Amino acid sequence: MRIDPKGTVAGWPALLVRRTLQQLRTRFQWGLGELEATASVEAGEARALLKGLLAEGLIEVAGRDAWKVTQAGQSLSSATAARRVTRATAQKALQQFLGRVERVNNDPYFLGNVTRVVLFGSMLKPEVERLSDVDLAVELASKEPDFDRARVKNYERVEELATQGHRFRNFLEREGCWYWEIFGFLKGQSRVIALADYSLEKTFVLTVPHRFLIGQPEQIAMQSAPRASKPAARQRRPRDCPF
Repeated sequence: MRIDPKGTVAGWPALLVRRTLQQLRTRFQWGLGELEATASVEAGEARALLKGLLAEGLIEVAGRDAWKVTQAGQSLSSATAARRVTRATAQKALQQFLGRVERVNNDPYFLGNVTRVVLFGSMLKPEVERLSDVDLAVELASKEPDFDRARVKNYERVEELATQGHRFRNFLEREGCWYWEIFGFLKGQSRVIALADYSLEKTFVLTVPHRFLIGQPEQIAMQSAPRASKPAARQRRPRDCPF
């Protein structure tokens, strides 16, 4: 997905909206004060921004005075504003990305594995020569199967990164440290790679043209319409029935 760096979303600068959604998407829910601080706007402007994001379907109500980023918001937060690139450049970026995937899966430093990689978007359209980006969705899983041991290793990594000067903004960033460290490494500061979380974007990814590059393919289970139940046959009462 590509956005115009000089364009607007819901009447606000597209880059401001993208940056705001990028920071809010890792939180289960957030309030108006967090939106104000994240977008660096005044209180009155925050309410206007909130209404605009709701109208565009980029966020939704998560509770009383609480909101969360929707799937559409997740997609926009991963959008690129870079110039279009040739298919050859996109293919090179994809190969470099798959090399980073191999590094993650084989290097014991990383606490997780990449279990699925799904390619979707314009790169699957051979008639498109100049691409906005390479759309990829990844699924990650902890290398340590035991939950408690995995959590201990994660917090050891949190302490290690903290001593190196990394600042964690909230509890969720600490809990998901192993995940976000891998996600950031895979992105590799590439302006061509648009990376999405497969677990969050699965419904969207599997309903558009896509290709599984790594991992077991999946399909969305289609629910069949419930059959109309036939009315029970009316039984004739015996002649000697007293009621």
